[in-house]
Amino acid sequence: MPEDTTDHPLLQNLNPPQMEAVMHTEGPLLILAGAGSGKTTVITRRIAWLIEEKGAHPGSILAMTFTNKAAEEMRDRVAQLVSVPVAQLWVSTFHSFCTRILRREGERTPVGRDFVIFDPSDQKSLMKQVLAELKMSEKQFHPRRVLEVISDFKNRCLLPEEAVEEALDPWTRKVLDAYTLYQKGLRNHRACDFDDLLLYTERLFRDDAMQQIYGDRFRYLLVDEYQDTNRAQYLLVQHLARRHHNLCVVGDEDQSIYGWRGADIRNILDFQRDFPEAVQIKLEQNYRSTQSILDAASTVIANNAQRLGKTLWTERGVGEPITFRLNDDGRAEAEWVVSKIQDARRFDRDIKIAVLYRANWQSRQMEEALRGANLPYKLVGGTKFYERQEVKDLLSYLRLIANPYDLQSFRRAVSSPTRGVGPTTLAKIEGAIPENGTALEGVAILLKAGELKGRAARELHRFVELFYRAANEASALGLAGLVRWTLHESGYLQMLEDEGTLEAEGRVRNLEEFLSAAAECESLGLRLSEFLDRVTLAADADQVDQSIELSLMTIHCAKGLEFPIVFVVGMEEEVFPNRQARETDEGLEEERRLFYVAITRAKAKLYLSGARRRRIMGTEMLGMPSRFLRELPEGALEHPIRWGTELYQAGQGAWTPERARGGSGASVATELTRIRSFFDKVRATAQVGSERETLPPASMPASELSAPSLPVPGEAWPKGTRIQSPRFGRGVITAATGSGEGLTYTIRFAEAGEKRIVARFGMLEREG
Repeated sequence: MPEDTTDHPLLQNLNPPQMEAVMHTEGPLLILAGAGSGKTTVITRRIAWLIEEKGAHPGSILAMTFTNKAAEEMRDRVAQLVSVPVAQLWVSTFHSFCTRILRREGERTPVGRDFVIFDPSDQKSLMKQVLAELKMSEKQFHPRRVLEVISDFKNRCLLPEEAVEEALDPWTRKVLDAYTLYQKGLRNHRACDFDDLLLYTERLFRDDAMQQIYGDRFRYLLVDEYQDTNRAQYLLVQHLARRHHNLCVVGDEDQSIYGWRGADIRNILDFQRDFPEAVQIKLEQNYRSTQSILDAASTVIANNAQRLGKTLWTERGVGEPITFRLNDDGRAEAEWVVSKIQDARRFDRDIKIAVLYRANWQSRQMEEALRGANLPYKLVGGTKFYERQEVKDLLSYLRLIANPYDLQSFRRAVSSPTRGVGPTTLAKIEGAIPENGTALEGVAILLKAGELKGRAARELHRFVELFYRAANEASALGLAGLVRWTLHESGYLQMLEDEGTLEAEGRVRNLEEFLSAAAECESLGLRLSEFLDRVTLAADADQVDQSIELSLMTIHCAKGLEFPIVFVVGMEEEVFPNRQARETDEGLEEERRLFYVAITRAKAKLYLSGARRRRIMGTEMLGMPSRFLRELPEGALEHPIRWGTELYQAGQGAWTPERARGGSGASVATELTRIRSFFDKVRATAQVGSERETLPPASMPASELSAPSLPVPGEAWPKGTRIQSPRFGRGVITAATGSGEGLTYTIRFAEAGEKRIVARFGMLEREG
């Protein structure tokens, strides 16, 4: 570094690696920016350095990131650093950049320049038309699920004819038919969906002439959050950088947490394979957190194999140790968190605090505890638990059971799931309600008179029968049993399982958490009407004062944020790491990266908590401590964890250190396996059986939940294996997760579509 540059305004207050990154302007550059290392400062100063010191025209610089907010902040900061107007500087998201290119070059694409952009609602409507035209059952080919598969193809830059080799089974081949017709529909509408913006632009830039035009225009290319790029974005960047190789990518492989939506961590890991002459600079000095927090993050993430490696350090001092608290159950955990928040508020009323969790369903108990303590909060990136669509849908059934005169609940319940009841039929029903009568009586009158026909008549007959049966069985079922029964008999749970999307899976988890809430209230002796009163009061709570800095959010939502105090709750196996994700090495490593992100949100104090017992699907389950707790460095915790009997006393045998670390032979561990096997069977049966299996009542002791004695499957059959199912016929395995008793296959069947089946319960036979 030349001596006379160190006092340059654009280099002031930068550490040596940051200065090097700012001043490196020619050739490929990989900036590994650790959490809290000042990467935005480096990016904006580097752009300013190109303009001020290298004389680059603003219009020759292209910077891409993932959110409009980040792009706007970057543009504003650059404008304040340079002496020339930056209106021609291209700083945008990938999708905004592609839209601008297609508006210029659209005549080279199937949709022209004046295309419209379809949002998810438009996409779903078009897909419904496609499925109807192809006579594909929406039950076997749910529109959202089909769109997810098509999106995956597009993000890998595969058009229908190019994805044929991916279609190993009849279900996927039918999806390709839908993909073909869907693209034709988009062209007829002169429309693109969001994935098309990337797809068409990437295909444009395959052309040598286009690469020359835009490669010469954008001499300097910078990509932020490079670890989050998918295949289409990766190829787009490769095309643009091919002429000059002046590509700077900034990212942190340890914060790659979006694999589930197509992000490929290999893009950043293999950067120096793509550009062997690339320079790598590590930003390891952290300006956010104390050393104790950074040591914990660095030690945990070191267990991952997919990383380039860096060690965070700070000049902020050691700071407070991490506090871990093991609570008896989920409610006690929430109450403990609230007590610690109240303690912090006594010293600093306005201190920013965040409570982080792995999945949205975990917010319910925290929200209830905060309301009980009259502590305002804001839920970031989600809807409050009792205001979520699926929860309100279920509540409409329960309210109608409790009060058949509730017309508003009738209107919602009769349409959830859809039963062929449109506005005309609904108006006819309401017109038939006798004086001082109910909507259910109105339906019965129309059915008796033969004024309802076809599907609506059949569905409404079952709908009315459901409520008459509920009235007779409610007291015998108990509160939690009634909720279970309603979820199954209404067809609502089946609707979500048939949909089979990630969104539907999240909604199922929220309904399971609602079931847990009902079981808790039943244990307190509450009846249905009292439970509904409690929920209504929670749902109708006053709006949160936005000036109160107490935030609840998933860890995914917390990426890029920081707080003086952070709580990470639910530190148990099955919860964090998430049960599905931990079944593969790749999934477990992403879960560990998620924990790394959670740790590094904390500036001064980090709290971790878990529970010995937690209600899952309304039944109290024994928990095991998260493996991530055992990966923390020695001395990181305020009070060392004793991995023996003092940590987990579950009433059915004490935990020894070996058992707590995952050893075999523990009575509690064995019981947990049996319980989980039972629920695997429930899920498999609910998905593959023609008759829905009623879940066991919440009061059933764990010892009664043992799974049937079936042979444990051996080694998993590989992807592409053709099998025979007694229920669904012939199919092809597309994925396998878990092992032993938990081995679960994802199978595409010729007629039934995609199903997830637990191997030990599926009675599957291998063909050939």
